[in-house]
Amino acid sequence: MWLINELKPDFKTIADFRKNNKKQIKAAFKQFSLICDELGLIGKETVAVDGSKFRANNSRLAYHSEKKLQKKIEHYNRTAEQYLILLDSCDDEERNNVGPHLSRAEIESKIDSINKRLTELEELKEQVKKNGSIYTTDPDSRMMRTNNGVDICHNVQIAVDDKNHLVVAVDVTSDPVDKKQFHNIALQAKEEMGVDTITALADKGYYSASEFAKCKEDGIIPVVSKADHAHMAATNEYGKSQFKYDEVNDGYICPQGHLLKAYKPRKENAKYSGHIRYQNFVACSECSVRSKCSDSKKGRTIQDRPFQRYADEVDKRTNEYKDMYKDRKQLVEHPFGTIKRALGFSYFLTRGTESVRTESLMHFLVYNMKRAINIVGTKEIIGILQG
Repeated sequence: MWLINELKPDFKTIADFRKNNKKQIKAAFKQFSLICDELGLIGKETVAVDGSKFRANNSRLAYHSEKKLQKKIEHYNRTAEQYLILLDSCDDEERNNVGPHLSRAEIESKIDSINKRLTELEELKEQVKKNGSIYTTDPDSRMMRTNNGVDICHNVQIAVDDKNHLVVAVDVTSDPVDKKQFHNIALQAKEEMGVDTITALADKGYYSASEFAKCKEDGIIPVVSKADHAHMAATNEYGKSQFKYDEVNDGYICPQGHLLKAYKPRKENAKYSGHIRYQNFVACSECSVRSKCSDSKKGRTIQDRPFQRYADEVDKRTNEYKDMYKDRKQLVEHPFGTIKRALGFSYFLTRGTESVRTESLMHFLVYNMKRAINIVGTKEIIGILQG
């Protein structure tokens, strides 16, 4: 306000500024990160990664799914039937000289409008069958599950440096699931900070062996928790984590000391292409704790997904870095909480992934500025800008 001499730009000016300066806003975010680095505010060793859903600028009325369209079509068909009945009663009332509430012309006009709307809905339904759900206002937004239910959103991804909780990378995706975002946002953070290696913390929503394989190639060290689902096991005592992989024999040693060797079925299901199964049904048939380990009549099967060894490496590291991992939640959820509660940013004003990404960068730039001011003070920041 001081810089622009108390001028008050209207909403269109602000909207045009965001729209016309995408590259400049991204450059400003990066430049301020460099200033924070020069002030020694960024550790450049460890980041925490997380995502949060922000409501898109797309009304539920402008969202069309096959199920939703079918309900609308059924509603308009019922309404049309009621108007046809009313049209018949209109003829009877005319014969009995009783004035109807609606004239015949008015009823026919309403029926024509309904038929026109039904035609539009049928066309939309065909488009949905071919291309999936339609988001009319913001085609890049998606219906996503949130803490408060389900809403039309964008999924905002951030990487936060552990030293002073400054956001070093921001991205936006239409994918409601975080699983495929880990390598992308961690790599952005690594490149922004200009380091050779970086440790990245994330919750179990980011657990993906294929993502860990990419990280290995790019100098990113993942520390990610895993939900231990004991496949075919009755208790956690015999979950997959209790079976130790033996590299020499290429098999798993069960808690009872038996070796489960790799087994390939005659017909490989395309869904499980690349998966490896380990079995030892002979040992299982004579095992005293079989009922606790497996519900199968034949015995226990351990299944490895592609890139399983990368996942094993991450599991081991996460177990060793428990104290570091405990700080993840307060580290990465701090910025999201601040911009949602303190800054009031819980929904987007712009549309389309690129515009939404720019809007996110602006908000996290403000967060970083306020954070830096709280840590070193305004004079220190002005001094480095002037220098």
